[in-house]
Amino acid sequence: MNLDRLYILKELEESDLLDNFSCKDDEIDFFFKNLALTNQKVKISKIHVLSDKINHKTIAFISLSASQLNTGDARFFGIDKIPVILLGRLGVDSNYQGKDLGGFLIKIALEKAFEASTIVACRLLLVETSKDMKDYYLKKVNMGFEWFRDKKQFSTLYIDLLKYEKYR
Repeated sequence: MNLDRLYILKELEESDLLDNFSCKDDEIDFFFKNLALTNQKVKISKIHVLSDKINHKTIAFISLSASQLNTGDARFFGIDKIPVILLGRLGVDSNYQGKDLGGFLIKIALEKAFEASTIVACRLLLVETSKDMKDYYLKKVNMGFEWFRDKKQFSTLYIDLLKYEKYR
């Protein structure tokens, strides 16, 4: 399916229709409806939305921001701190789930992280996800995510952009 024919990818704008968006996860819905635009305005994260070309409804989004793995964590890569792009939030409206839009947005996040790495050094695309979503990233998405660690109810996964560049 050619998603470009059906959907528009763009930055979140004040005029975007968010009221009816629901991915059935209260925390993600709250972030998207109440915090996403403010976070973008103050440059905490960049929000990319997918909208339906016909009815202009916002149907999915991702948030990306610069971050780092801190001392101790990054020794896994041989240094104390390592620059990363954090895929902070991802939501797909419940009416559009099951159409691989999450996978499509993860590909977009990976491309944007790689593009950023050509301008400012960043080594990884990092995802902190709930443990029950870990298999989604590792098995279903199948884009090269690797497990880094589990903490309490979250798993940290990454794609090494240096490896991605070699096989791109």
